[in-house]
Order: sequence, then structure tokens, then C-alpha cells
Amino acid sequence: MSGKIDERKAGEKPGRRGDTRRRLMQAAEQLFGERGLHAVTLKEINAAAGQRNESALHYHFGSKQRLVQAIFADRASAIDRVRVGRVEALIGSGREHDVNAILRATFEPLTDLLDTEEGVRFVRFAAQVLNDPDFDLPIVAIRSGFEGINRANGLIIAALGDLPPDVAIQRQRMMIEVALTSLALWTRRKDAANDDAGRALFVSSLFDALAGAMRAPVSAETLAALKARG
Repeated sequence: MSGKIDERKAGEKPGRRGDTRRRLMQAAEQLFGERGLHAVTLKEINAAAGQRNESALHYHFGSKQRLVQAIFADRASAIDRVRVGRVEALIGSGREHDVNAILRATFEPLTDLLDTEEGVRFVRFAAQVLNDPDFDLPIVAIRSGFEGINRANGLIIAALGDLPPDVAIQRQRMMIEVALTSLALWTRRKDAANDDAGRALFVSSLFDALAGAMRAPVSAETLAALKARG
């Protein structure tokens, strides 16, 4: 017995599954980015994707959670392929211990997309996922298995080798959270789409701020909190 899914059961012609799946992902990414994950229904996504068959989304993804995971994996994998090249160039230039340079290699493949509709859509979507209690986006990103993320993460850990492990992990989370939230807020500025110089200044300042936070000395209060935590 063949394990191939009969596409006709979902009201589709064979060979068009990829197009439908892509339209559903794009519609969901747009709606999720604008309103949040829980404020959007599957029916609304189907309608926005031009699907008259209300079972189309369930047929292609099974659940909203799997849809979110598919969108993230699709976008993040493309961005990570660029990140691999940036990390290799960083190492080749001997700057693998430069925290600011590591942050740029990590996030510039994303910030470079802010002048595109797709890039803005993904940043807003990722920020909404970040704020959703059902997803732990920093951990998903770190454990994604993507080569670029893994290599950049290894460089960050090495560069912050003097930090207590728990502090280093917390700062990695903050790095992702602050970067995504800040970028999403920037895209919602009325003049963001037409202010290339302003965006360049904003992104560069963001990297400076993140690098400073990552390198900040561990305070006596934080050390005491670590000790109390055991």
C-alpha cells in the first residue's frame, strides 16, 4: 500500500500542494506578525490565503503550532545560510573574539532584510513568537541545529568565557530577545521604510548596546543571587 497522501482529499489538484502551502505560510506570517499568534484563527488564515476549503491549513500543517514552526524553520534556514558565510569571514579575518563582530555576523543576515517586505514580515512574526508563552524562541534558535547559529553561539560562549555559565546563558537569551523586539518596534515607525540612514544608525547602535551588555562585568548583586540560587 502506498504511503503517498491523496491530494484530492484536501480539494487540491496534484502538483499544487507547494503553492498552497506557501500561500498559507505567507498569510499566517503576515497575520501573526500584525496581531499575535492567539488573536488569529485558522479560518482567517485560510481566507487570507484564498483557500475556500477550510480544512486546507489542517491538511498541510496539522495544527497552528506546526504552522508556526514551519514558518520559522523556512525563514530561519535561509537566513542561516547567509550567517554561515558571515561567520566564516569573521574567523578568516581573525575577529572571532570580537563580541561586536560576532553579534554582527549573527544578526546582520536578518537586519539586511529590513528593506524588504518579506524581511519586515519575518521580524514582526518572530517578535510575536518571542512573546508567546507556548514557544521559547531563544531556546528554539539556539537548539535549531542550524550551522550558522551553532557556530556563532560557540564563538559567543568562548568570547564570554570569564562569565559564570548561568549568567552567560541569560545574556544569550537577552541578546535574542532585545534584538528581535527592538527590530520589530523599529519596523513599525511611520518613517522606517524610507529612512535608510536612520535604520543604519539604529542597527549599529543596537549592536553596540548588545555588545556592551554582553561584556558588562558581573555585579556583586548578581554573584550573590547566583550563590543564593545554589
